[in-house]
Amino acid sequence: MKSQKYHMKKILATLVCILSAFLSQAQVSVINSGFTTNLTKNDLPFSGDRKLFATGLNDRLSNNYIVVSKNKHGAENDELYIEKFTETSNQNFNLSFSTKLTHKINLSLAFVNNRMMYSDIDKDGYAEFLFIVDEHTNGVGSNVEKTNGIIVYKNTAYKIWRLAKDLFNKNYYDTNYLQLPEEVRTEFESFWNKYNFKP
Repeated sequence: MKSQKYHMKKILATLVCILSAFLSQAQVSVINSGFTTNLTKNDLPFSGDRKLFATGLNDRLSNNYIVVSKNKHGAENDELYIEKFTETSNQNFNLSFSTKLTHKINLSLAFVNNRMMYSDIDKDGYAEFLFIVDEHTNGVGSNVEKTNGIIVYKNTAYKIWRLAKDLFNKNYYDTNYLQLPEEVRTEFESFWNKYNFKP
């Protein structure tokens, strides 16, 4: 009986070690808090005039905040920023990534905040993420003309998109897209291809 308990404890200890090792390689924590809910430009100097979305994104090797912001209502055009702020050794947060999308008509860029993906696909300790942004032809309520997927890998943006003219059935890629490691492309495209595109 004692022998069985001893073996069970050894097996359990081994499983805990394996699980801990796995989590230390792959863990990504997305944190919504009062700070991200009430975040202002006084807290983090994001580029837009108004915040659309903010969340904490902690991986094995860094603590971060992701902020999506836009320019003012009524501006001549539409500007949408996706930015990442990373904690430094003195517990401040510095801008580590920024990308900007523009449209000639205000209120035409729509951030889809219920369709995103965070992961450490290559197990390097840093999280990759994908955000989706729809482009409308002529502001809110008009047809979607383009759906963009913005993949952020090692603080560089890689873009994939589909167009209404193809009934959203064909993928297009920016020039640096093939520089993504194959495993990262495959994982994100699997998620992307399941998205409910609006014809």
